[in-house]
Amino acid sequence: MVFAKDVVVSIGLDRLLHELIRAVLADNGWRCFVPKSLPAGEEASIVVIAASDLTETIINSVRYARAQFPTGKIILLGSGGSDSEVIHFIEEGVSAYFSTGDSLAGFINLLQMVRENRIPCSGRITQLVLSAIRKRSGKTPAIHDRLTPREEEILRLIRDGFGNKEIANRLCISPNTVKNHVHHLLEKLKVRSRHEAAWMHHRPQNLRFLPHIVNGG
Repeated sequence: MVFAKDVVVSIGLDRLLHELIRAVLADNGWRCFVPKSLPAGEEASIVVIAASDLTETIINSVRYARAQFPTGKIILLGSGGSDSEVIHFIEEGVSAYFSTGDSLAGFINLLQMVRENRIPCSGRITQLVLSAIRKRSGKTPAIHDRLTPREEEILRLIRDGFGNKEIANRLCISPNTVKNHVHHLLEKLKVRSRHEAAWMHHRPQNLRFLPHIVNGG
């Protein structure tokens, strides 16, 4: 079931494709915006990013989406990618990929599945992710390889003893946005409290990185 409050933000799509997707989504209970037209106070449920550009450009768009829409799940819309690119996109926080060669009905179905955390995953993607985990299980990159710039900034303020309201005032964002960032950074660092996160900030060698796994529905 789709609720009227569900919001999709598109990044990097040409105007015609955005307008077509917006019209189709409107018929199915979704509202679609580009970032600059998103009404104040709205939260994106899904962020759709064009995946037809250079890998570096796509990754920059994904990082921007994670920073600006921390509660939104990211879907790439494109024609395909190499195995290494797929793994890189998953590591950056992409939840699903949709081919431009598939149907609009399939796209709507994917949106609903992603929103409900029921993300389809092919056997190939599963094997790629498991292989990446095995290869990287002994590596311990720095925290900044796992967090967005905004999450790093908030983590530093947590370490300095600031509460959510104080952080919100310093960064000129809402307390709810700070709360969402804190929630995500705790999940990424696999800790249960902000105090543990601050402690681990001084001990990056204790952390292990596992790429984000796309769960099957």
